[in-house]
Order: sequence, then structure tokens, then C-alpha cells
Amino acid sequence: MEKFLIAVLSLILALSLCACGGDEQASESGTSQSVSDEKQPVSLDLDAEASAIIAKYSLSGGKSYSSKSTTAGEYLDEDLIRSYYGDAAAMPNFDEVEGYAVYIDESKPIKPSEFGIFKMKDGANTEEFMLFLKARIDLKIQNAKAYPSMDTEPLKTAIFTEKDGYIWYAVVKGGNADIDKALKEKFE
Repeated sequence: MEKFLIAVLSLILALSLCACGGDEQASESGTSQSVSDEKQPVSLDLDAEASAIIAKYSLSGGKSYSSKSTTAGEYLDEDLIRSYYGDAAAMPNFDEVEGYAVYIDESKPIKPSEFGIFKMKDGANTEEFMLFLKARIDLKIQNAKAYPSMDTEPLKTAIFTEKDGYIWYAVVKGGNADIDKALKEKFE
């Protein structure tokens, strides 16, 4: 009888250990399942996004700049950064920018059209960067007072957005809200 009890207890102990091991595996697979369900960071192809905006709104006459380019005049050098986004004393710190795609049309001064999409480096001062972008558009609105025929609607409805390490702005007639919405949807 003792041998029978020892055998039954051993069997119960063995089944308990198996059950515990099964719970660990279920728990581990549940953990790995929840990790795979976590949202992965978005990685935008800045040049493709810029090209899509240019095509959708039939933008022409402007200049496109890309951080991927190594050809002078196709990327923003220090002089262009200062000219577009800074002033004589200060400009945004592009050392904090990982990548960008920018379109600026100065061929039709009374019809402003531009946008920029920037991938910022981790820890970048995005608030300061946004201030430079907004200052550019505010200055254009101020300057428009001297030109009554200037279409200020895209300037006054300009969008400035920061999302998951990206910053973008848009000054595109009839497109600011749509551009903002389309880019935000990439993060959903």
C-alpha cells in the first residue's frame, strides 16, 4: 500500500510539474504575442511622400530639396537653411535632423506654396525647430500686407505638426488640412 501511495504521489507531483511548465510556455507565448502586437515605429520615405504631395497638388516651378541628395542645389546647405528658415543671427539646428524632403516655390511670389517633412534625431529640440518654421510663415504673412494681391489663404491656414519624431509643415493652396491628415494616417 505504501508503494502504491508513493507511486500516486509521484504521479501527482509529475503532473503538477508538467502543468507548471505548460503555464510558463503559455505565459511566454502570451508575452511574445503581446510584443508582436505592439505598434512598430513608422518609417516614412520622405522623398516618396514629398513626390506624392507634389503630384497630387500639381506643384511646379518650385525647388525640391532632399537630405538623400549629394548634388549641390538639391540639398539644403547652410546658406539655404539660413535663407529659408533662419535670419542673420540664428537658424534651426539641422544637426538634429536625420532626414528631410522640402519643396519651396518662389517662382510665383503672390501664390506661396511650400512644405517640408523632417525626420528628427532622438532627443532633438523639436520645439525650437517648429518655432523657426512658424517664424518663416509669420514673416511671409507680415510681408503680404505690402502686396494686397498676394493669396494669403495658404499662409493663414498653414499646418505645423510633430508626430513620433517627425515634423512637417504645409503651405499649399487648398491642401494644408489634407496633407496633414494623410501624413497623420501613416502613424495609425
